[in-house]
Amino acid sequence: MNGGRQRSILVIEDERRIADLIVRALAGAGYAVDATPDGGSGLRRARSNPYAGVVLDLVLPDTDGFELLALLLGEEPGRPVVVVSALTDGDAKVRCLALGAADYVAKPFGVEELVGRIRAGVDTSAGPGGRIMRIGPIRLDLVRRVVDTGRGAVSLSGHEFAVLQRMMARPGHVYSRTGLLEEVWGASSHGRIDLVDVCVERLRAKLGSDFIETVWSAGYRIDVSVMDEAP
Repeated sequence: MNGGRQRSILVIEDERRIADLIVRALAGAGYAVDATPDGGSGLRRARSNPYAGVVLDLVLPDTDGFELLALLLGEEPGRPVVVVSALTDGDAKVRCLALGAADYVAKPFGVEELVGRIRAGVDTSAGPGGRIMRIGPIRLDLVRRVVDTGRGAVSLSGHEFAVLQRMMARPGHVYSRTGLLEEVWGASSHGRIDLVDVCVERLRAKLGSDFIETVWSAGYRIDVSVMDEAP
């Protein structure tokens, strides 16, 4: 593959069947894709090619996935890394997101969902200071892991960042509390809906009470009216 092509993705996955599935799905979505089964060759390829993004399995035969993630993001923090892993506990997700992963997709996964989440991670607009998501006055810096409300930077916890990043990816979309719980906290937190409610209240305190709207009996969404506000 020509390393200089735009929208090229590196897949680091040791399970051949899953790697082939991801490669076919991304190729069908218009990406140029390289795949490698171990962390050592993956790191070498990432260093020598300007990939638009990396899909990373955490459990690899030769490398600790968390260490590899930290290396990839430490050497090129502006390049998004989407983690795809069978580790579904909330701690693994929070650790990856805290390190700077663009997203965390648990195995098994649906192909359409995976492509959509990789596309959201890879195609997020980038500015001079890194990858930025913007809605109205809110700017979420995916590299520095902070949010700017127009009145200065605000620090977020790992869970707060993960919830806000998902909601900003689809403003106006209603996210169920159960869905957010499973995506961000993992299966081990089953039934702890209060974790989502507390997290949303903390985000409202930091971003403004009207940024995240409660949809009665359905969940939460970002109020699309804020998109018309000047940044």
